[in-house]
Amino acid sequence: MLEFVANLLGVPPPFLKTALEIREVETKHGMQRGTTYKVPLNPVQAIATRDALAKAIYDKIFDWLVVRVNSAMVKQSQQILSIGVLDIYGFEVFDKNGFEQFCINYVNEKLQQIFIEFTLRLEQEEYVREGIAWTPIDFFNNKIVCDLIEAKV
Repeated sequence: MLEFVANLLGVPPPFLKTALEIREVETKHGMQRGTTYKVPLNPVQAIATRDALAKAIYDKIFDWLVVRVNSAMVKQSQQILSIGVLDIYGFEVFDKNGFEQFCINYVNEKLQQIFIEFTLRLEQEEYVREGIAWTPIDFFNNKIVCDLIEAKV
């Protein structure tokens, strides 16, 4: 597996192995040259390093994909268009959303689905079954947003 990943990244396997298992620490005082130590990572630290690398790769792929899609849309229509995947129930507005924010928004959408299912829809169905007089609450079911992301449409 290491060889496969190293090949995809275009680095020698020993380089990737070292990057995932060893941290280099340099000690120096002021302008003096310091000493470099190679500190082996424990399994938890190595896993965190691997996960950080994976996150960085996904982030770069996401940014690349956004640039490619935007570029194709401009060429096709001769005007600037944009595609947005928004956290429609969120509070923050960013000029540029990255992969991490995309993941946060996706999780928020999934949580909103659970909230709608258990707090609104099931409760309203129970009121109907029990013949309780109530005012229906309209809500947007964001399942279509999650299905789009999950490619289930």
